[in-house]
Amino acid sequence: MSQRIGTVDNLFTYACRKLFSRYKIQLYASHNEEDFHKKILNLNAHYIDYKTNIAGTGKQKTSSEASTVYEIYVKKKDHTLAELAMNTAAHR
Repeated sequence: MSQRIGTVDNLFTYACRKLFSRYKIQLYASHNEEDFHKKILNLNAHYIDYKTNIAGTGKQKTSSEASTVYEIYVKKKDHTLAELAMNTAAHR
């Protein structure tokens, strides 16, 4: 039953984001935490606003499998600039 509640909760969160959030465009999703932090550093270096979502998938079978999904969302107007910023090195 707890898996089902988690699924309903994730659906509710997704629906709220699509309806009410200004950050609707998913820019990035991965299981790699280190890469996720690098992408955030690049966005910060280029002064781009974003929102993140970190969710457990509950599908980890072995200790080597990742069970967390790291996501980055941006505003529609910032999407093109954010894609360019994520793929460049941070200048700090």
